[in-house]
Amino acid sequence: MKTLVLLAHPVTDSFNHSIFNVVCEQLALKGHEIKTLDLYLEDFEARMNASERENYMKKDNTETVDKYVKQLQWAEALIMVYPTWWMGPPAILKGWFDRVWLPSVVAEFGPEGVTPKLTNLKKIQIITTQGASKWRMTLIGNPPRKMMTLSLKAVTKCKNIDWLALYRMDKISKPELSQFLDKVRETIKRF
Repeated sequence: MKTLVLLAHPVTDSFNHSIFNVVCEQLALKGHEIKTLDLYLEDFEARMNASERENYMKKDNTETVDKYVKQLQWAEALIMVYPTWWMGPPAILKGWFDRVWLPSVVAEFGPEGVTPKLTNLKKIQIITTQGASKWRMTLIGNPPRKMMTLSLKAVTKCKNIDWLALYRMDKISKPELSQFLDKVRETIKRF
């Protein structure tokens, strides 16, 4: 399966990088065709400029992000690895959505509603770390999970969107971190 693996963490020796490496290793073992995208390594420009915003709804508006659009359209599966900060993804990942997941790329918007265009994506796996506890996130309805899964479903029609989160990231032990990496391995083995 053609799989795009995206990483959005600025620190190269972070736990998110360890997760990313485990994901890529497991996919390679399974024979997936892999493309990786490390947004920080690429120095991806998260800010949409005035011209991009003015052309946002136009059909011919991908010139500044064409490379990333092609990666997205190539993929049959998408795996995103990132930390959750302030109840959402890092700004660089949000910027990737803002600038690459353009209306002309992801969907047709009309009187009948949204007609998805990214139907090439058959599987989406989200792997995130966050400081909040699972209990706290459940209590408030887990906004980061809702934001990602509902938005992605709307433009892909993907029925296979999985969320895997490591909660209390800043308060857990090294053995618990190792256990989470084992959980990531098992998840990707089944991917």
